[in-house]
Amino acid sequence: PRGPMSPRSSCRHGLLVPMSSCPSHPHSPHIPSAPQCRVSLVRVPRVPLVSLQAGLARCQREAEEVTELMKQNFARALEREGRLHDLDSRAQELRTMGETFSRCTQAVAQQQRRGHRRWRLVALGLATAGLLLLLVLVLSLALSLAPHPPAQPPTAGTEPPSAAGRA
Repeated sequence: PRGPMSPRSSCRHGLLVPMSSCPSHPHSPHIPSAPQCRVSLVRVPRVPLVSLQAGLARCQREAEEVTELMKQNFARALEREGRLHDLDSRAQELRTMGETFSRCTQAVAQQQRRGHRRWRLVALGLATAGLLLLLVLVLSLALSLAPHPPAQPPTAGTEPPSAAGRA
């Protein structure tokens, strides 16, 4: 067994314990009420200092790799956030342009309806005028073809009424 090196020392089982906790250790004062050191743990082999430093260096490298990956992920997240902001701005612009387009198409459609209505009214007026002209022609033709009562021959001393008005 080893002598006291610090307030902690190895007990006979190879574990680091406070000196007063192992009553069977020769340098620890015996405390009658303390139980005997009965450890059934597996003894941990002592690792050389070079191996510990290599393990520490490996852990530090892994920590640096993880840190670098986290920095890259954060940069990508910021980049995606910027892209999302750009897409959101574009979407808002498109929404505004769509509303403007909708208003313009409604105004053009209304103008087209007005134009069509005018042409319909012009066509209806022309059709009505054509029908009236046709009616006048048919009536005049019908009246000209209708039989007239026989005209009385003019008498010797009288002239036709049209000639009397000229004299």
